[in-house]
Amino acid sequence: MTTRRTFITLLGGAAVWPLAARAQQAAARHVRVGLITPTPLTPAMLSAFRDGMHERGYVEGQNLSIAVRWPQGPFEQNPGLVAELVSSNVDVIVAWATPSVVAVRRATSTIPIVMVSIGDPLGSGFVASLARPGGNITGVSNITVDLSAKLVGLLIEFVSDMKRVGVVHNPFNPNATMQLRQTEETIRKLGLQAHVVEAYTSEEYERSFARLSGESVKGVVLLADPSVIEQRLRIAEVAQAARLPTAFQLRENVEAGGLLSYGANINSQFQLAAFYVDRILRGAKPADLPVQEPTKIELVINLKTAKALGLSVPPTLLATADEMIE
Repeated sequence: MTTRRTFITLLGGAAVWPLAARAQQAAARHVRVGLITPTPLTPAMLSAFRDGMHERGYVEGQNLSIAVRWPQGPFEQNPGLVAELVSSNVDVIVAWATPSVVAVRRATSTIPIVMVSIGDPLGSGFVASLARPGGNITGVSNITVDLSAKLVGLLIEFVSDMKRVGVVHNPFNPNATMQLRQTEETIRKLGLQAHVVEAYTSEEYERSFARLSGESVKGVVLLADPSVIEQRLRIAEVAQAARLPTAFQLRENVEAGGLLSYGANINSQFQLAAFYVDRILRGAKPADLPVQEPTKIELVINLKTAKALGLSVPPTLLATADEMIE
């Protein structure tokens, strides 16, 4: 059973406008939305955004165009990508994950930016406050930094005799750096050792797990990053080959064969991004639209993976998991 996540309701009650009335207003002009991401979106993410736009009266090919862009490698190595999108007369830019927001923010201070799945928008300097962003950026946070410590604890419940914890992060993602500090601090407080490795490409994930498996690591926490989604099948494959339990923040990794995830539903966040886009297209300023955070987090466990690794699901997790994948 897939559990939909609920979010804080925006101020003003605009979310409950009759859809028919909004659809009639949306049809008045053709709008262009830029969607920029560090790695390719999954089909479900893109469909969620399209569905959210369609609910509000926007249909691709009729009154809506969506220009999807992502770099081949880090944004720093592809400076023309963002410049091209900014100069293409888009009305709004939707940016998934911290690296995308950093790149777009450098390129424009006037085009409205709707961020999706940002770990720490306040700490990253994207907004002045969650209630009143104050600039041209608003959107959805996924509180990844706050969840880092929880992932370590969940993994330890599976592997109670763990002494060394592997941590994989993407050095090109500023939010992953903030997650890393929180995760290492948690591991130290528990009296354990952290073995930190970097990975971004498929080959780097392979090398990282090979290295961790040779260092007596008994479990691995993979910090939230779009590359973890892009490489989810390969990560699951090399982790199971190394017989290493894995913990993630997105259910997509557990569906691919990871052990567990604890985090917000990213598809729901993309659908919610359409709400922000619609409000902005109708004249609202990003500065006045509060940033929303998930109010409920889902715990997903892959029972097949647990069995393959010879692990039993602790009773406490059996009782609290939102979903078990068999």
